[in-house]
Amino acid sequence: MRAVWLLMLFWIGVAAIAAEDTVRLNDEQARHLGIRTVKPEEVTAMPLARAPARVVLPPQKEFVVSSPQAGVIGNVAVPLGVKVKQGQVLAKIQSPDLLALQRELLDAASEFSLAQARLQRDQTLLQEGIISRLRWQETKGDFDKAQAALGAAEQTLAASGLANAEIQKLRANRRMSSVLEVRAPIDGVVLERMAVVGQRVDRLTPLFRVGKLDELWLEVNMPQERLHEIKIGDRISLENIRATARIIEVGQHVDPESQSALVRAVVDSEAEALRPGMHINVQLMHRSTDRIFRVPVAAVFSHEGKNYAFVKTAAGFEAREVAVAGQEPYSMVIHEGLEPGDEVAVQGVAALKAAWLGMGEGE
Repeated sequence: MRAVWLLMLFWIGVAAIAAEDTVRLNDEQARHLGIRTVKPEEVTAMPLARAPARVVLPPQKEFVVSSPQAGVIGNVAVPLGVKVKQGQVLAKIQSPDLLALQRELLDAASEFSLAQARLQRDQTLLQEGIISRLRWQETKGDFDKAQAALGAAEQTLAASGLANAEIQKLRANRRMSSVLEVRAPIDGVVLERMAVVGQRVDRLTPLFRVGKLDELWLEVNMPQERLHEIKIGDRISLENIRATARIIEVGQHVDPESQSALVRAVVDSEAEALRPGMHINVQLMHRSTDRIFRVPVAAVFSHEGKNYAFVKTAAGFEAREVAVAGQEPYSMVIHEGLEPGDEVAVQGVAALKAAWLGMGEGE
């Protein structure tokens, strides 16, 4: 095998000096060997650990939609996973209790109208000196009570799911309805649907869970012995997805069974590729003040327990020892051995390695 390589190198005119770690090649010879180079990417973080993670919503971004009144679900208007707008009807409930509340509102509205008419009448009589001020104060007290009762009845209906426009319409036309519309509280996505047509529900029974997807978190399970290596602000990259995240919290509770703790991170780029509930593998990246570089996996090779990369020089390619800080799916992170402006071979490395080793044997 050595003879084959020596014959090939002789044919392309490789001048190699065994006393050096440089395989001497000119540009034409490098092209014949199919050598291709790239410049290492300078980065500010090195791989720390790989771990499983899941995509979750922050607690403040989740909302439960409950039944405002007891009744029977007559219609469900949205399926699981769809986007909804604030105020959009999610379901309709047939509720006899709603009729009672509407009747109380209409009775309170009638009492308020009578009290308002009496107050206006007594106001006129007081100005003309026909009634005493004490009589006017009693009428004013009745008016205040009627006004408070009307306000309470309106607030009760509003808490039952009726919009203010619907309440005013009820007062105007006095037409009651037992149909209660359950509406979305925010612009978001239906994450869970508990409502089933024909189901009898009590007041405050959960019907839907709606989430606002403008912010997503990652929850990573990390072994407790590695928690001290993680710092707030460290980065997380996701396997097979371009999204990245920034660590915002290192959990203070260790699960007694798995001996792991939760590390939370906020997704700050390409979040549209993620969905709550996804399980993915992630790479934790530790911030570093050292000068580190990322190169393709093909650029690094091993020899006698050490790692090397072929760095392009004016004379050819130097086999330079490098220190690998970590490995990613398609790249290596190097923290020693490379300098800004270097070019490393990523294609034709086998030929360069054979020439380099052949040089050593020729000493």
